[in-house]
Amino acid sequence: MRASTASLPPPSPLSQAVDSVMGDMDDEDTAPVEDPLVGIPELKTYTAKSEEDKIAALKLTADSIAQMRQTANNALITHPLNMAIAVAILALVARFTYESRQDIYLAGTSGAGIVMTMLAAFRFMTKEYLFAAEAINWDWLGDANVIVTKFGEEVIGTVIVEWISGEGRTKRKKAWRGEIRAYTVRLKYRNKGVGSALLEEAVKEARKKGAETIEFADDHASKSDCCCFGWNLNPTLTLFREDSQRVLPSLYNASFDKREQRSRELLQDLLEASPGKSKRK
Repeated sequence: MRASTASLPPPSPLSQAVDSVMGDMDDEDTAPVEDPLVGIPELKTYTAKSEEDKIAALKLTADSIAQMRQTANNALITHPLNMAIAVAILALVARFTYESRQDIYLAGTSGAGIVMTMLAAFRFMTKEYLFAAEAINWDWLGDANVIVTKFGEEVIGTVIVEWISGEGRTKRKKAWRGEIRAYTVRLKYRNKGVGSALLEEAVKEARKKGAETIEFADDHASKSDCCCFGWNLNPTLTLFREDSQRVLPSLYNASFDKREQRSRELLQDLLEASPGKSKRK
């Protein structure tokens, strides 16, 4: 006797849709996960050997010095003392012009002329930054080491160190020490740890060379958002030395002073944490 087989009803459209969705989810679970770092350029810090890297580092240094001029201009424009003087002058001129001529238009144009004159004076006061930027060349570099950070093929940061030999604090006949003559990071990559990595690499290089210490040169330029540069254009303009005047009076250098101090403290912390730290008695 044959067993009767009941025919199964065809799957409904709803069940087919559910099976299709579940199948797609299974495929996604088994598919290999793509590396999220694929396509992102490599970030590396090293001592530059090629002329191309050194040229890029010098150009970045010069550009950063030019940017310092803008920072100095902003300090002049926004300083409370300068703003108070400007408001007082504008108020006096406007009152005198309106009372003597009864002409609001003349008072407005006079005020605009005063503002433009003040801005032009501020730019004249900071023009030395442009001369300093133009002085960054092969002659300025000399035999100094150029350490760069590259993001892909772009140099985004550099620290330039000159190695000097001579009698050191430990009374050795030849004790190497490093002097940082330039330290900067491209504007859009600042405050992301690039500057710390550059100084850390400089400290490592100092340990490799057996340097007694590494420090910012006495005539290095002040830090502007992780930027330090050293130059001496003429006897009357040794920029940013502790025993000399800067481009602007000290009244306007608060931001430079704070950032320079942070750079020095960071370098000191890296030296203290360095495995090869020399023990001083």
